Amino acid sequence: MIKFDKNDEKLKNIAALVEKKLKVKADLTLVIDKNMDEFDSEIKDGVISAGDYGQLLDACGRFLRNPQIEGKFHSHKEVCGIYFAAHDDNYLDMAPTNEICDYLDDLALWGMNNFSIWLDLAFHEDIKEEKCQKKIKRHKAMLRRASELGIKTSLSALANEAFYNSPEHLRADWTCGHDGYIYELNDHYHVEICPSKEGGMEKIVEYRRQMLEEFKDTPPDFFGFGAYDEGGCTCSKCAPWGSSGFVRCLETLIPVVREYMPNVKFTASLWQFGTFTGDDREFIGFKKVLEEGRLSEIKYLSSEPQYATYPFEHGMPRPILNFPEISMYGAYPWGGFGTNPLPKLMQGLWDNNGDKVAGGFAYSEGMYEDLNKVIILRQYRDNQSAEDTVREYLSYEFGLSGEVLENAVQAVMAMEETLKRTNPYATEIPHSYVIEKPEKIPFIEKAIVEADKTLTDEIRNTKKWKLIYLRAVIDGELLRNNFVRNEKTLAYFHELTEMGYLQTALRCLRPDIDEFKLSRRLTAEEDHKIAMGGDIEKLGLC
Repeated sequence: MIKFDKNDEKLKNIAALVEKKLKVKADLTLVIDKNMDEFDSEIKDGVISAGDYGQLLDACGRFLRNPQIEGKFHSHKEVCGIYFAAHDDNYLDMAPTNEICDYLDDLALWGMNNFSIWLDLAFHEDIKEEKCQKKIKRHKAMLRRASELGIKTSLSALANEAFYNSPEHLRADWTCGHDGYIYELNDHYHVEICPSKEGGMEKIVEYRRQMLEEFKDTPPDFFGFGAYDEGGCTCSKCAPWGSSGFVRCLETLIPVVREYMPNVKFTASLWQFGTFTGDDREFIGFKKVLEEGRLSEIKYLSSEPQYATYPFEHGMPRPILNFPEISMYGAYPWGGFGTNPLPKLMQGLWDNNGDKVAGGFAYSEGMYEDLNKVIILRQYRDNQSAEDTVREYLSYEFGLSGEVLENAVQAVMAMEETLKRTNPYATEIPHSYVIEKPEKIPFIEKAIVEADKTLTDEIRNTKKWKLIYLRAVIDGELLRNNFVRNEKTLAYFHELTEMGYLQTALRCLRPDIDEFKLSRRLTAEEDHKIAMGGDIEKLGLC
């Protein structure tokens, strides 16, 4: 039996979730104690108490994983977040909403206290478009589920984003060779709006109001503005974007957002600052803006890793959040071979930079990197090592123990070493994926297959286990077949596609289930375009 304040709907939802997840009989009392710090919790004599709902969920997760646990706990970081990149018909974009909400529940029990999502306007012609409305409905369902549990929520947006049919005369510049830009804006959609053109800022505000109107009944706790990726403008009046046009957009848009969401807090992303100018001008200029008292509403800055490093050396006068990329590393298609654990990479980033951040959001493209999310959440929560998290994950999620568990831990750790492989669309041999370091594949396959034999059918058929199992047997089969797809691996790829609802996903997300033959070897530029989601037919390569 679980006792709680029946007048507290969020406690009621948390209690129902804990009841659903309990593997042993237990009498528990769940308490929100306003005398406790929001990042403190305690488990003692069957009472789980915390100063905040997110902290209570973390404590409940600890109990579920170890019913013998007692003690006081304090979150190592403030913001323990996950960002769902729900786009391009990936799993997060296409799975049934109830399945995604169940997945949010799992992440909450692993420590997530903030959930973020972005409605990418450039995929739609206007806010009332049927596809856009469908996506908004899904996004709001996720936001509502997080809020029902007391998880804080965040909406993200690009400062000058636009619908794909934006007025051509108002569109932003993305070119280089002028105004200090030495590289083109590489992920620009070419539909974004220049705020310096006459009518440009008004159009940016018009589009943002349309989006805010749709989400005003699910107001987030945080609203985050991004500068680059698809956003930005390189014209002389906006350059350098990060400390000029971007700042003007924020100063205009923050009051607009407040009209719809009066209690919201703001974050700003410094992603790709300096990447296109090759210098520190954007960091220096943005820091000066903050020091002058402008943009005082910004609570956190997001500083994402580039080339496995963070630009922390600029001394920004705001707490910094990181944005670990856990999805697109090492193998293409992303998630196309099953799980992609990156414990050593995540541990290295954390060891080098964890003390510099107030937390952050892991960037997710699906469920195949579930273990990476959990590694990062336990770093945020406990400063826990990646290997300890892998062990805890395999023990709790699948009930592994003893020698089978230890072999599985070492196998999963070794999957990072065997992840990197050639792009199947950039080789002379169709459907070829040459793995750079295949030496440990036989051990990995044997350990995971042996672990699979110990599982119940219920656990064996979960997606979390299948993603691990399929990665092991796919790589084993590739090794035996000179790293070329055969009928067996094709069947595995189809299984991954169905599990992830990836039938219409971009090639960068969809396992290699298609038939194709390249007309010639790809150039480096064409290879990059395909890796970023380009279609080989449209590029004239088949």
